[in-house]
Amino acid sequence: MKRIITILVLLISFSGFAQKDDKIQSLKIGFFTEKLDLSSEEAKKFWPVYNKHSNLFKDLKHKEWMSVRKRLAKVEDLSEAEAEVLLEDYMSYKSQRKKLRENFVEELKTVITPKQIMTLKYAEYQFNKKLLKQYNTSSTSKD
Repeated sequence: MKRIITILVLLISFSGFAQKDDKIQSLKIGFFTEKLDLSSEEAKKFWPVYNKHSNLFKDLKHKEWMSVRKRLAKVEDLSEAEAEVLLEDYMSYKSQRKKLRENFVEELKTVITPKQIMTLKYAEYQFNKKLLKQYNTSSTSKD
């Protein structure tokens, strides 16, 4: 019985996280669409490209976390040879992120203008700042 209750609590918690992610995604879509002044035709082309690259960035970040960042926490225990390998891995991920950004921009150029791409970069900054501010406000009000 305890096991069933634990599983139910976990499922409810995960669905809460999924709902929160869906809400954030909906807010992001509205915010970016407004800031970029996308027509419905542009939005149909833009969002698949944006979502594809967002997933690629997320996957790369996860791989980097699993490969590099966990080892950084124990950097004092590394030998010089291990640190050299870690440094090479870190630089490789940095290079992959740069290449991914370049590919993203090139693909975006086929669906929106360079000015809209720069507007997107600033809109991402604004959205993340707004989200962080809202998170900080809600977490301090719970104290």
